[in-house]
Amino acid sequence: MTIRDLFRRTQVRSAFAFTLIITMSVTALFAVLIVRLADGLEEGVRARVINTRDALLAIDRRYGFDELVSVVTDEAESIRDEDSIFAVVDANGATVAGNIRTERPFEGWRVLERSQLPDIASDGTGRERYFATWTPVSKGMLLTGRSDREVQQARAILMSSLGWGILATAILGVGSGIYLARGAQKRIDDIAKTLSAVSSGQLDRRVPVDARQHDLDEVGQRINAMLTQLERLIQSANQSSTDIAHDLKRPMTRLRQQLESATETESVTPAIQTVLEDAISEVDSIVATFEALLNIGQLEAGDRRARFVDIDLKKVLDDAVEAYAPVIEDCGFKLVWVSAQAPSPIVRGDHELLLQLVANLIENVLQHCPAGTTIELTLANTGRGAVATVADNGPGIPASEHENVFRRFYRLELERSSAGHGLGLSLVSAIADLHGAAIKLLDNNPGLKVSVAFPHKS
Repeated sequence: MTIRDLFRRTQVRSAFAFTLIITMSVTALFAVLIVRLADGLEEGVRARVINTRDALLAIDRRYGFDELVSVVTDEAESIRDEDSIFAVVDANGATVAGNIRTERPFEGWRVLERSQLPDIASDGTGRERYFATWTPVSKGMLLTGRSDREVQQARAILMSSLGWGILATAILGVGSGIYLARGAQKRIDDIAKTLSAVSSGQLDRRVPVDARQHDLDEVGQRINAMLTQLERLIQSANQSSTDIAHDLKRPMTRLRQQLESATETESVTPAIQTVLEDAISEVDSIVATFEALLNIGQLEAGDRRARFVDIDLKKVLDDAVEAYAPVIEDCGFKLVWVSAQAPSPIVRGDHELLLQLVANLIENVLQHCPAGTTIELTLANTGRGAVATVADNGPGIPASEHENVFRRFYRLELERSSAGHGLGLSLVSAIADLHGAAIKLLDNNPGLKVSVAFPHKS
């Protein structure tokens, strides 16, 4: 199964959409969490800066400016807190203490980039920032500040957690989708195979239904009920057609025998003899129609499928050419037979029925095309199976009538006065359906091309 086939599965697409929604929701939640947490941590950094500033201001008020300078000098040189920055400038603006000596006083809060502080730029990550503020003291200004390293670390942890969370969600979502798709898709495939088998004539096929009664089981039960009703209707229609053909065939046969007996009497005049012979011809045509209806009914019932064997399709066309070549020549037609190259196409089928299919197509040309028409038979192997064609350069059939000519008793308006019962192509269609072949009418420019595509032998 390819990736494209996988994503055609409804369950996989649903799981993918659900995973995408969950991932977007988790991402939005983490984004809000990161922003809120960063804001809270930054407020905490400012609070610690204020606490340090207040402690130093207390020293200045109680012990004086010199003591403040001494304490700031000690704190700046201490390694106990590498995240703090200090600076003290006197009344003249000269820096007298601290680990920051280049920053000039400013009002309010400011965020200082480590890379912009030459005194400490070589230390740390280079991406740190400091929340700093200047405060007046007794004899100058005091700078206090603190790094946001803790904020960045917390943000990095949350971002890493978000990445792993998204990956885990995606793996879990796609994995669950594939897992769910395997079971559900098997049920869907069972339904598709059953419907395909029924469409090819296996009316007794049903969708497997699980006793647990899942939603697809309910669908399967409804399909089975529909197929049972369809089978009953088709069998009823076929049985009615078969019964009528059987019931009428026998009296028509007896009628023919009586007409033949009448022609042999001595009292029959030439005029009556002609009438009787015409009546016998009409009876023969009616009996042929009944025979065709019975054959179509048997084919649609699928009974002949049990007799299927491996058939060399080239041998079928060879037999058809051998049988009809003299007839085609006597009628003034020309036959062209283009055989497929080796190996010969092998299909599962019934040799007699396939021969009848080709014969009916040839007879259709002989009946409806003028003398001098060329009949071309071809057989070719393709990637999807074998394709047999019967083409002619006669008057052809209008494209609007291509589907209609396969209907029982349907005849083109211009051919209603010609011989035939309108069942030839219906029988061809029934034989093709029985063999799982696809039949198609094409414009041969001029004339008609009938293409019968057989699937590969399974």
